[in-house]
Amino acid sequence: MASSTGEQAWRPLEKTFAVIKPDAVRAGSTSAILKAAEDAGFVVVCSKETRLSPDRAGEFYAEHRGKHFFPGLVEFMSGGPIVALCLAKTDAIKDWRSLMGPTNTQTARESSPHSLRARFGTDGTQNATHGSDSPASAARELKFFFPNAILDPVPEGAAAREYIQAELTPVLVKGFAALCKEKPSAQRLEAIQWLADWLRENNPRKANAFAEEDLALDPADEDAGDFETARADVAPVDAADVSEALDDLEEQMKAAVTVQSHFRGHQARRNASRDRAAAAGGSATTVVLESHADADEEHAAAAKLQATYRGHASRRETKKMQEEEAQAATRLQSGFRGFQARREVEERRAERAELASAATKVQAGFRGHQDRKKIADMKRAGAGADATSASEQGDGLVGTAESA
Repeated sequence: MASSTGEQAWRPLEKTFAVIKPDAVRAGSTSAILKAAEDAGFVVVCSKETRLSPDRAGEFYAEHRGKHFFPGLVEFMSGGPIVALCLAKTDAIKDWRSLMGPTNTQTARESSPHSLRARFGTDGTQNATHGSDSPASAARELKFFFPNAILDPVPEGAAAREYIQAELTPVLVKGFAALCKEKPSAQRLEAIQWLADWLRENNPRKANAFAEEDLALDPADEDAGDFETARADVAPVDAADVSEALDDLEEQMKAAVTVQSHFRGHQARRNASRDRAAAAGGSATTVVLESHADADEEHAAAAKLQATYRGHASRRETKKMQEEEAQAATRLQSGFRGFQARREVEERRAERAELASAATKVQAGFRGHQDRKKIADMKRAGAGADATSASEQGDGLVGTAESA
């Protein structure tokens, strides 16, 4: 049981696309639907409220073009605001379709009265929600509404280390170098805020700023070929490997700070030696590099930055431990409740067995009493018959004697 639970805990997340349709938005059911999704374990990765034009609605439902319900479907979907959602969960596609219920609202109310379409739908077309029916459909529909969303799985193992070394480390080294040159402030957290702003402005993967309505859709790209990596059989992320790569990066950062500190110390000692030589009458000229003049301030800023980072790492580790303790407590409580439930079931079974045994004994005793009563009645009836016969025989003998 423990091994199966562990395998279940490491199953990868799956993303699916969902829509809250105009009828549910118009009825004010958006919050209730989102709450139902979160209660079912879904995580809302991204969402937006928009309104489709007839052309965009036709493109989205292009697979139904030519069917008798297509014009009404396009008119309905473009007739009011919708809420587009990217939802994440293990088996998200299957579970979301199960949570929605049958397509026809009336059928949903009869067979799945607690489903979303049964609770919030109107009829067969105006059924409150939409959900992708396959990984390929989810990839295509997510690309349609969220073209900048990242659908690739998280790298694992050696791939995670290679990604950090190739993509993160160069940018962070440049950022720390710019921080040391700029020396924004020695105040707590201001240096970190400056670094965060720098990383945001110099992000090599920063998305282009444009309106999604201006995106030109290429029908050739509407298949799932570009999303082959968004499959459900992705191996789980190896947290240990990612943690090891982050530890390596932290060591590199500490080594860089140590080298810079030693270099500043070397410069300070060399300048002090030249000052002493000049004070003694020598002709040495004191040379101070402008970028490292304020060594004390840099030391203080570096110390605060390191202390802040260690505090952040400590808080992150504490939060992780708290989450693990909460999960362990939840499993313990669940196991205890299960034990209590099983014990109550066994006690009820024992009580029912005792009651059944007592009832059987009472019934057997009552049937024995009835049998004994019948036997006693039969005996009394037999004794009465014998007495009558003996009396009749005695009267006959008397009469014979008298006649003689």
